[in-house]
Amino acid sequence: MQSDDTTGSESAQGAEEPSGLRAIWANTLEPVAPLPWYRRVPRNALIAAGVVVGLFAAVTVAAVTGFGAPTRHRIVLADRIGDQVRLPDEDSILTLRADIERQMTALRPYRELTVAGYGPAGATESTLTLIGLTGSFPDVRRELDKYFGTETQTTGAPSDDPVVVGRQDYPAGPLGGAMDCAVLDFPAVPQTTCAWADGSTVGIVVDETGASEPGELARRTLDIRAAVEVEEKD
Repeated sequence: MQSDDTTGSESAQGAEEPSGLRAIWANTLEPVAPLPWYRRVPRNALIAAGVVVGLFAAVTVAAVTGFGAPTRHRIVLADRIGDQVRLPDEDSILTLRADIERQMTALRPYRELTVAGYGPAGATESTLTLIGLTGSFPDVRRELDKYFGTETQTTGAPSDDPVVVGRQDYPAGPLGGAMDCAVLDFPAVPQTTCAWADGSTVGIVVDETGASEPGELARRTLDIRAAVEVEEKD
């Protein structure tokens, strides 16, 4: 009986003994090392962590190198634009520049100001006035409204300020942003005006003679903008 009991006990133990990888782990004389952390973390969590790390790296590179940021520009006056040449600053240009500079002290987005008069070679008075502002302008429409809005007034109101007539949006060209043109109806001489704005520049072109139609000045303004708006170097 004892022999039978022993045999049965051994058979029972043999049935419970582990096999395969479990037998190898069970019979090893060395303590089994715990699973590495990356084997214990769910696969989905690892993927999510990888995405977060990748995004953080991309943002860091963009912040350091400026990659992906829009190209910044500034206004640099040209000596000649088409058939117009830059004329020596006359009193009206000096006064206009001084007036704008006084207003700029409270307008933080603006960093640089350029004002110049243009006309045919040999002329003594400007027929075209160019105003250029360089700075940071995230809302281009707001910049155009600042200019045309300050000039807008109820028709018939007793004032020397002009009434804005026929303000219209025109294509801004390859440099982007937005451009509006209108006629500023001064009591003396109406002035056709176009203004553009993008993320880093605001430009205003005024036909002092009032002879240009807004559409005509819009086409001319694109040529002027291409001549004076240049990429800003670090």
